[in-house]
Amino acid sequence: MPKARSCLPAIILVFMVCITVGAQQPKIYWADEVPKGWNGKWQAKFLTIPEKTDYARTTSTLDLQEFVDTLKWNSENIGVINVFTSALRKVAPAIVLANPRITSPQEAVRSGKPVIFIEGNIHPAEPEGTEAILMAMREILFGSHKQLLDNQIVIFLPIFNVDGTDTFTTQDGTPHIVGQRTNAAGLDLNRDAVKLESIEATGLYQNVLNRWDPVLLVDLHLMGRVNHGYANTYATCTVPTAHPAPRGYVWDKLFPAVREAVRKDFGLETFTHCLFDESRWPPTEWSHDRAIWSNEAKFIVNDYGLRNRMAIITETPGHPAFERRIYAQYAYVLALLEFTNVHGKEMQKVCKDADDDTVARVREKAESGELRNWVAGKYESWGKIDLLAYRTNVTAFLPGTSVRATAPGSASGPPEVIHDVEHMTKPVGTRDATVPRGYLIPADLQDLAAKLRAHNIRVQTLDKPMKAVGEEFIVDRMSKLRPANMTALEGGFFGPTTRDFAAGTYFVDLAQPMANAAFYYLEPQAADGFVGWGLLDNCLRSLGVDQHPVVYPIFKFRTEAK
Repeated sequence: MPKARSCLPAIILVFMVCITVGAQQPKIYWADEVPKGWNGKWQAKFLTIPEKTDYARTTSTLDLQEFVDTLKWNSENIGVINVFTSALRKVAPAIVLANPRITSPQEAVRSGKPVIFIEGNIHPAEPEGTEAILMAMREILFGSHKQLLDNQIVIFLPIFNVDGTDTFTTQDGTPHIVGQRTNAAGLDLNRDAVKLESIEATGLYQNVLNRWDPVLLVDLHLMGRVNHGYANTYATCTVPTAHPAPRGYVWDKLFPAVREAVRKDFGLETFTHCLFDESRWPPTEWSHDRAIWSNEAKFIVNDYGLRNRMAIITETPGHPAFERRIYAQYAYVLALLEFTNVHGKEMQKVCKDADDDTVARVREKAESGELRNWVAGKYESWGKIDLLAYRTNVTAFLPGTSVRATAPGSASGPPEVIHDVEHMTKPVGTRDATVPRGYLIPADLQDLAAKLRAHNIRVQTLDKPMKAVGEEFIVDRMSKLRPANMTALEGGFFGPTTRDFAAGTYFVDLAQPMANAAFYYLEPQAADGFVGWGLLDNCLRSLGVDQHPVVYPIFKFRTEAK
């Protein structure tokens, strides 16, 4: 992240300027407001389910397939990827928009154009992202935004959680019927980025992220009932372990530019994905932590940043009308794609430079033990900001119904401007560890090696014995942390020491662009790496960790013994 002095001028609120009466200032839309006719006029075959039902319904997986089929029959700029087939035998299509048409990662590489990936419905109870994606695809292919395919390839995954989408439940407000948050196995797919336990996350990583290597990943979400005054909020990867350049570019350059474009072109105010303490007025802190945006890798956006790539999450507030929430995501997607269409080459260079720097640092400093990186972090303040906020946002039953909505006079109209609020979004490391030249993993941990490969990390197999110099971690105690039942290890490193490893041992050479991810996953005390998610529990118990100290089975390799 940038220093506060360089970041704050770009992000301090200019709300008072924007709402000043005058012909030169854009109209700002608040609460449920949207511009009249914002989604244009389309033939019936191009209408989305919300448009056909006055925003009472959302798109099912069958509706999606029919919509994609219509696009294919009317445009030559579409390719379709079947990302996975779910546990309930539903296919998740990703749609590749390119001019000329691109049908493979190899063609994408040859084009030289950056790949931008945008997904919706990872949580089907948050469906506005899906609907915004469908409208954006329609606009790019047949509307006034065809130029957005001039300099980039855009891959849309409208419905990630296909099984959850079609597991319907009723809700207050619109749409009246939505899918459930989890997949068919009850897993939250936005907590599966490290462990890759689900069919869905594994398919996404192997068939899209690994093969197409998007320079930017965007994940569209919805919050609950909140008291802030923004139409949409955003965050980027905040794992301190990640290379700072890609996330710094997003924070310093992309976020301020897109925020201004959304205000100017769509009349919406957006800001960082945070919440404040609603029990205190006026608020004093605007915090990622309060919005459950921790700096751990469990979220797909945070995990993707470990690859030296850019990543964004957006979250609309949950209480406005469905049409307003779709409009907010639609506005952000189009403004973002305008930015990437112009700056995509620059973004590619930032990521390529981060790859090169990651490899160079390992080669230059890891063998001597000089290289260190973070395994845990926290948020500090960038400084004070002005904030848009409402004093109240309460529910009330609509007269004559059993449906709750926002009470009159609550969270409507222009919000208040609160001054001098601490902007608690700066990720800083709190605990670090030595970055080795590589890791040596026992041959019987083949599932762990497969998991690393699923993350696009290169794993070799020793074809002959090796005598290695490095460090061992002595586990004094293994415990489970509530409420998520995460594994935590107490102990410390011992070394340098020399050990013999047999042929067949797995070797992860960290002189690769995925070094930061491999380090985070394999370090015994990383906040939520493979240890945290319990992937080594059985191995450690077999070694006797419940009875006495044991040696962590993964060896931190520095060099071969002479």
